[in-house]
Amino acid sequence: MAIAIAALTGCRKHIRPERQNNGGNGGGNGGGGNGQQTEQTITVKENKTWVVEYAGRQDLSGETVDAVSTTVPNNVIYLISVLSLADYQSYDNDKLKFMQNELDWVMGMDKDVRENYVYTGPATIYLDPLRHGDWYAFIIAVDSEYKLTGEYASVCFEVKEEAPTQEFLKWVGTWKVNGRTDGRPARDVTYILNIESLEANYMYQVSGWETLEVEETDWMQMNLESLVTFFDDGDMYFTAQYIQTYDDTEYDDTVEEVFLGEVFYKGTHATPGIYIIEREDIDLAVAKLSDDGKSATLKPVEVTALIGDESEQEEYTTLFYDMKYFGWSQKEMGWFVYNENVAVFPFTMERVEAAAAPLTKAPALKRGSYDRPHRGKVFVPKDQKKAVKARKL
Repeated sequence: MAIAIAALTGCRKHIRPERQNNGGNGGGNGGGGNGQQTEQTITVKENKTWVVEYAGRQDLSGETVDAVSTTVPNNVIYLISVLSLADYQSYDNDKLKFMQNELDWVMGMDKDVRENYVYTGPATIYLDPLRHGDWYAFIIAVDSEYKLTGEYASVCFEVKEEAPTQEFLKWVGTWKVNGRTDGRPARDVTYILNIESLEANYMYQVSGWETLEVEETDWMQMNLESLVTFFDDGDMYFTAQYIQTYDDTEYDDTVEEVFLGEVFYKGTHATPGIYIIEREDIDLAVAKLSDDGKSATLKPVEVTALIGDESEQEEYTTLFYDMKYFGWSQKEMGWFVYNENVAVFPFTMERVEAAAAPLTKAPALKRGSYDRPHRGKVFVPKDQKKAVKARKL
């Protein structure tokens, strides 16, 4: 069973290297400090009486999930960690480093998300569908103060890709996305998106967001980026997500790049204006195909934003205003945008033949390697997702 850990203080999709906890859903190696330990205090030991198994792909109340089952004593508190074989290989079999990083990652989550990853006793854990390939599932034991005990159990398993359906394939191809900015002056904006299958019937890889057809000297062409979008009952969903961490050599800075949504607050509880929603792994927009499959609409989804100080927050339900790339500067300790005056919702989409790549004369990002960790996410039904913190930039 999952257990509450309300006594601790503080997404789900990735390990965020060196992320500072800024009140959002931070994590990574610099996450919650409650779990920090030294190697001298822990002896790593596999407990062969504990069982963790891949239970296969299942239907859960009409939703497709992957399941992992565990068998451990009722008095054992443990983290569940599911990550790709390639990501685990990056630790060079240093299990203590791996387990400490997983503990820091969980402790750095928002409390309502963190509770999905901490269990006691036997359990079946449901995950969003995993990408095909080899995966590890780990049980990582902690004590009552949520410090590592050193005990663990693990299993390696393979997920095979399904044959793509015709409904899923309807989105694959090149699309022209037309929108309009809300700035002064307002202007029309066109992005050319290339949509490829990433996991048949579940995920796409989308490139081209914030890349213009025309040259703009002050526009950062985001032509090296790609997003993961999700197929659901014929529609395609854009979600908030981590992109990468890179070194900005020009400013001697380490930057975490993410794709997030913003809302326009028009209430009186706090200062009106645009607020960033820092939470990842939430839906931002949904694309719906026309009957002939040649066009589509891209509209925002509804979100309940927590506006104001924690002592007197207002739950403000609205539609997302826009979605775009943001950077988090380690040096300056704050958010920044790569492009101003981007298009806002809604958008129209038109299927086109393969188009030329966007111009690259605009400034290019100076960065290190591109790396998107592959991690299993605990499944949360849409109707159980809670209000999310908003911050005015």
